[in-house]
Amino acid sequence: MKSYLTFAWKELKVQKITAFLIWVAVIMSTIMTTVVGQSIGILQSMRIGQAASLNGNRYATFHQLGREQSQKLHEDNRLYDVGDRIFVGSMPLGNSSLSLHLREYHDDALSMYPAIGNVKDGKLPKEAGEIALSEDTLQYLGLEAAVGNVISLDLCALVMDGSLPEFNYSADFVLTGILESSSIGYLSGVVEGIAGNGTAEELLPEEYLLYATDFKTYDKKNFQSIVYELAEKWNVNGRYIQYNWILLDAIGISYDEEAGGDIGIGFSFMAAACILVGVLVLLAAGLVIYNILKISITKHVKEYGTLRAIGGERGQIYCLVSLQLLILCGAGIPIGLLLGTWSAKGVLIAATGVLNPDLFMVNSVSELNLAISAAGTVKLPMLFAGIAVTLLFALLAAFPAAWYASHVSPVVAMSGQAVKIKRRVKRNRKIRNFEAEYAWLNLKRGRGKTVVTMLSLVMSITVFIALQSFTGLLDVSSSVQDMYIGDYAITNEISGIPVEAVETLKENSMVESVSTTRLSVFMLGAGDAPPFATDLSLQNHETLQLVNVDEARLQRCAPDLSSQDMQALGDGTGCLVKNPIPFSYGDTPVQHTELGVGDTIRLGEKPLQVVGVIDVPITINNDGFANGVQILVNDELYGALIGDDNYSEVYPTLRDKADTDTFESWLGNLCGEYPGIHWLSYLQSIKEMAESFEQINMLCWVLIIFIGIIGILNIINTVYSNIHTRVGEIGMQRAIGMSAASLYRTFLWEGAYYGISASLVGAVLGYICCIFVGAAQTDALGLVAVPVRAIAEVAVISVAACLLATAIPLRAIARMAIVDSIETVE
Repeated sequence: MKSYLTFAWKELKVQKITAFLIWVAVIMSTIMTTVVGQSIGILQSMRIGQAASLNGNRYATFHQLGREQSQKLHEDNRLYDVGDRIFVGSMPLGNSSLSLHLREYHDDALSMYPAIGNVKDGKLPKEAGEIALSEDTLQYLGLEAAVGNVISLDLCALVMDGSLPEFNYSADFVLTGILESSSIGYLSGVVEGIAGNGTAEELLPEEYLLYATDFKTYDKKNFQSIVYELAEKWNVNGRYIQYNWILLDAIGISYDEEAGGDIGIGFSFMAAACILVGVLVLLAAGLVIYNILKISITKHVKEYGTLRAIGGERGQIYCLVSLQLLILCGAGIPIGLLLGTWSAKGVLIAATGVLNPDLFMVNSVSELNLAISAAGTVKLPMLFAGIAVTLLFALLAAFPAAWYASHVSPVVAMSGQAVKIKRRVKRNRKIRNFEAEYAWLNLKRGRGKTVVTMLSLVMSITVFIALQSFTGLLDVSSSVQDMYIGDYAITNEISGIPVEAVETLKENSMVESVSTTRLSVFMLGAGDAPPFATDLSLQNHETLQLVNVDEARLQRCAPDLSSQDMQALGDGTGCLVKNPIPFSYGDTPVQHTELGVGDTIRLGEKPLQVVGVIDVPITINNDGFANGVQILVNDELYGALIGDDNYSEVYPTLRDKADTDTFESWLGNLCGEYPGIHWLSYLQSIKEMAESFEQINMLCWVLIIFIGIIGILNIINTVYSNIHTRVGEIGMQRAIGMSAASLYRTFLWEGAYYGISASLVGAVLGYICCIFVGAAQTDALGLVAVPVRAIAEVAVISVAACLLATAIPLRAIARMAIVDSIETVE
């Protein structure tokens, strides 16, 4: 005797179109989940590559190491990609605010810095006395050197703790290579040069031969504890530990909070945003399956009632419905997996044909394609996990329909009782458009079906909006770009920049805004007293610094100041303070000054209350922080205390379409009128970082468009199945006199209602998703800008898709004979 389960296969063969629609929905759902999973993995790998190109492919660096300490790190089996650098010396590059830092790179350390070692002409140095410099370095030095020329450099070597005096020396080097210029280091005021191995040992005293050792840890989860253990074991002071925060944040490795990490945040907003987008994709897919199954079961409810009447149990009805879906999933999921995996790699590799591979640490498009293929290699555990998740959501989507089928009363189901429509308010009113009114009544007649259809459309729309905002999370350079105050830095460390020069700069039509900084540093221990009295008692090694910045930079320094504190700062009764950086010699901490909020200090005759303590010092000319107490006051008080209104550094930002060549020519003439003023452009550095993300952004858009197409197909599938199950109803309407044109308009109105309503709801949910995605970038939950463009795009596309999905099946149905359409079973 055959099992009752064979009825499931027979039902699928009878309901060919419904089965086909569900099968297509399963395939499209699997493609969507596979593409999202594969593509996020590929893009994350490229995002990590972008981070590595900006600040080195390393997790952390131990500075000020001896040779033995460095060797011990090489021997530690918990570390890999261990490489050493030795600081050979530095020198200012003309009047550019930049400094040349010459270093030796041992082992494979240079390969960890892909932005530095790109040779344009010649080769990298191998022997002592050989160097390679970038094109812009040679230009700043005023040299027209060629490969093989001898270059003389005046260098200064120093140690980070200041325990040794600066060691100044001159040396001749053989230029073996000219490197490609990279302006990424301009923010820190550094341009890198490469020296051959043995150069430092040949030129520097032994006490200056200190190593900086870069490394990664195999165990990412316990990265911080390993760093602490190594530092304690080999006596490395905490201030000599440098974390590569750009790469660590991109990978998601927790590190020391004081170094800028996110330890202690708990469940990160980044993880929440990723999960949110994934759940939306799965919900969109599950609702499509549920909608079609529910429509199908409702249409064949008499058959399930008959099965119940002849002894079928509820569990058997569950099995029948679930088996139908499992058969379709078994046929659809493998196809969806293959198409999804192929599509994810295919669209990315196709898009890389127009991209510059340099910023992804490769030298050609073919290498980039290989990197993408390697990053997107399908791993069986992940593949099975994807199958399990897709199948789980499909079964969850089928559960409500199976529950409905198993709980239907046999008597009610077999009697075919019509659904009663209850209207709460009855009123007479003029119908201005019959088709629009009739379409609205159709939607209200089957509220459950209408809501489910709407939800499946809403989820597709929400996914599209959320994915657009999600691309911003992939830009690891954004946090670096935020450090730039303007497009240029104009500096005069000696006599300052006159007020009239700054006013002239502001009046230039190409300049959008100008940020300003005034800074005076006094070395009290060296007898450099300020021109005003103060009751502050500082340590001999600490400096006293008076600072004034414009309002825009003040907001960057202290974004959390209350309006009352801002008022106190503005009227000259309050100030901000940057405390000295604490340090120690060996195990003995060095005494330092510590001011807190609420303390009162006196500058001249003016008592000031400390209204805030800032974490990041304000510096000029890319110089480091001269350790001490920094006091930020308003411009009026600064001028009164110092007796000088000149600015130390100003940062103009150009308008979007400004001609940079024209402006730089004008700026050069302006600086020439005031001796000692020099300027540095950050535009090239900003451009390089923006380009590195634009390439990732382009790939993201290819994926968004691809996923959007899948979403449109889901919309078409949903609307088509909704119309197809009403063939008999359409035939009856035509039989009582409805014209084909009126039929078209009625269903087109239904499609428009679906599209417009789903767009409105999807826009709201999409904006909520954008808030979570925005929180992933700032680690703080708050309102973000409304993505008007994305909402408008998806609204137009959704309405058009609904109308298209309505028009295509109607054309075929309208051509059917009225009797045939009434008698149509499937």
